[in-house]
This record gives sequence, C-alpha cells and structure tokens, in this order.
Amino acid sequence: MKNKIIIPIFLVLLFLGVYPFKFTAQGGNYLFGWLPVPLAFWWISMVVNLIFVLIVSRHFVKVSEREKDEEEEK
Repeated sequence: MKNKIIIPIFLVLLFLGVYPFKFTAQGGNYLFGWLPVPLAFWWISMVVNLIFVLIVSRHFVKVSEREKDEEEEK
C-alpha cells in the first residue's frame, strides 16, 4: 500500500463519519426489528475504521522494519 492511497481512504472515512445523511438524522427505521439504522451505520463505520487503522499500522511497521534491515546491512 502506498502512502498516496492512505490519504484518500482517510478522507472518505472522515466524510462518511462527519456528513449527516438523511437516514442517520432520523431514528425511525429499524433493521431486523430492533437495530436503529443510525446505530448500525455507526457500528459499521467503526469496524471499517478499525480495519483501516490496522492495515495502515501494519504497513508502517513493515516499512520501518524494512528500513531498519537496510540500515543494518550497510
């Protein structure tokens, strides 16, 4: 993953979390008869954000290990 990809993904996730969609402003709709749609949207957003943070963290750890190995070889 390149650093150029990280910024657009972050901006999309930020937009999804900040922009008040019509279905998140109303609490009347339910999924499965018990789960409010705004809460489901929030849960899904948090899971996607967690996956994004884990992928970015893993990428930075791999890059730092690679740079450390290159420094040790010199």
